[in-house]
Amino acid sequence: MKNKLNILFLSSWYPNRLIHTLGNFVQKHAEAVAVHANVVALFVCSDSNNKQKYEVVESTLNGVFTINVYYKKVTHSIPLFSQLQKANRYFKAHLIGFKIAKQKLSEIDLVHHNILYPAGVIAWYLKKFKGISYIITENWTGYLPSKNTHRGWLETMLSKKIACNASYITPVSKDLQDAMKGHGFDTKYEIIYNVTDTNLFTPSKENKIPEKIKIIHISTLDDSHKNISGMLRVCEKLSKQRNDFEIWFIGDGDTSPHITTAKELNIHNTFAFFDGTKTTSEVAEIMRNSHCFLLFSNYENLPCVMVEALASGIPIVSSTAGGIPEHITDNLGLLVKPLDEPALLNALNKAINNIKAGKYSSAELNNYAINNFSYEKVGEKFVALYERILADK
Repeated sequence: MKNKLNILFLSSWYPNRLIHTLGNFVQKHAEAVAVHANVVALFVCSDSNNKQKYEVVESTLNGVFTINVYYKKVTHSIPLFSQLQKANRYFKAHLIGFKIAKQKLSEIDLVHHNILYPAGVIAWYLKKFKGISYIITENWTGYLPSKNTHRGWLETMLSKKIACNASYITPVSKDLQDAMKGHGFDTKYEIIYNVTDTNLFTPSKENKIPEKIKIIHISTLDDSHKNISGMLRVCEKLSKQRNDFEIWFIGDGDTSPHITTAKELNIHNTFAFFDGTKTTSEVAEIMRNSHCFLLFSNYENLPCVMVEALASGIPIVSSTAGGIPEHITDNLGLLVKPLDEPALLNALNKAINNIKAGKYSSAELNNYAINNFSYEKVGEKFVALYERILADK
């Protein structure tokens, strides 16, 4: 009997050569499972630069053997034929990758699918024709009532079929679980959180309270989602009350409209600062040298950056969007309702005072992250679920 389970990770989103950060939280889940099991990750997408109809790229990172299959982009002039040809190439590319995964693992015990649609069609196919059970881990905010992204009838029907044939759905928050149930996804659920590298994201060893508190926000900088403009307006009001803070907005989105707003508010490079895309290691270093993490999202799920901030031992000031209130207690930070700028102003004032008074324990914040979001703990939860599913077959 083999010592470890063999798990195939499928995903609708996964890091690739076109979008390096796409679904990086899925990759982290795969790495967490790889601590306890044999894992192969398979991801398929089109590439307009492909010369061949199909191209396979294999790699291994942090214990996960990854198969990226790129197919030549479909450019048929008739929309219906284009969609059919795209679906055909998408399916065949998965079969090519599945064959390699089968050779690598010899036997696949279970499929761990991520982001229900569209790649969930492949997980459903493998169950129906190969007899391999699957679970679904979901992170998509589109199911949330505050977002409620429209889907056509075919996608809605397929999504329900995929969901209801899964052994379990493992949303990363109760908030998302409730939203998915509201969409009629009737199956078993178990909440398993996002993961972070608690060996990389660690608290600073410097205990001295600085004169100026550094507050950071890290995201895509999408204003409709993250409400950057609201944070800037609050920053301007806070700057009229005190001068012992600065807020850094860091991300891979377009900073130019936010810089314009900051200049109009007369806070650019005095109280509000901006920086671009950072590597994971750079983010960890920035968090270690900061004192507070700020989120003011209009909608959210369980943001990995919040988890990373906790692991870094810094408190959170956030809106109550998504699954965030399921974790942030008074010992870990402060919460306000989305869009409530006066409340955010009060919360930031209070947080700065709390930090200067030494109220927050970086060790307590870090321990919470280790006990809930570490590779070891999250990987254990997934493998325990796999074993229960396989024992019931």
